[in-house]
Amino acid sequence: MEWSNRLNEIGYERARRAVAALTLSLFIFFFLAIALLLAVNEQPAWVPPFLALSVAYGVAFMGVAAEWFWGRWFAAGLGWSGLMLAIAPMVMTGSFSPFLAVYGGLHGLVILMLGGPKMAARYDQQQAWRERYGMDEFGVDRLRKTVTRASASLPSVILWALAPKEPGQGMLVYGVCAAAALLAVTGLGAVVRLRTWGVFALAAAATLFMGPGLAGFPHVVHAGGPALLHATRWLVGPTSRAALLLLALMPVTLSFLVIAPLPFVGPVWRFVRSRR
Repeated sequence: MEWSNRLNEIGYERARRAVAALTLSLFIFFFLAIALLLAVNEQPAWVPPFLALSVAYGVAFMGVAAEWFWGRWFAAGLGWSGLMLAIAPMVMTGSFSPFLAVYGGLHGLVILMLGGPKMAARYDQQQAWRERYGMDEFGVDRLRKTVTRASASLPSVILWALAPKEPGQGMLVYGVCAAAALLAVTGLGAVVRLRTWGVFALAAAATLFMGPGLAGFPHVVHAGGPALLHATRWLVGPTSRAALLLLALMPVTLSFLVIAPLPFVGPVWRFVRSRR
């Protein structure tokens, strides 16, 4: 407890914000470089998902750098996603991957730099947006959980929706995943703007991904996995098993999308009952 309290009292908010923003900017250019590498290696089907990942980290960078009230939550969600997807393959394969270690370590750095009450005071405790939306502490806490969980699932949502599909399976799977991704992204944006329909959009996206989308996911791994490994072999090197497991573990991080709307279930139910 004493160690936790000391971590919470760490200051240097501006410096920590700068480190977090710098780390996020590294991922922007990293995913852009991967997209360029895939294009050069004649794997254009994998270019859109990595461009979309670059955009997602760009949004996180802007949110942190501009000190938007949701910026810390959004960036922390991406951080937890990257940390989990880096640690799990190494644990499950029992082999150490320098690439995954660095990838997970940088995401963990983002979480660490944005943690603590002093950083919260610069973002989610800003009075202007609280007064505008009439938010109390309980409302802020519910919103924080939803935004963080939804953003933690965002990288997997992007890869799942935009990854290449097998011939004959593509149209149905792609249509379901594209619709779910659109609902997830627009729902997350709506939740940030305190729109009730955003919660229902996230719930609908989770239903599509965990229903028809989950059934088509093996085709995504089978069709796109080998091409991705071949184009990025200079990164993953001999840890191809870990890299394939990284793709296979995407449904795990998608589970964050399932639990993202849960903090608002109680308030929505009480509101519906009050209207009867």
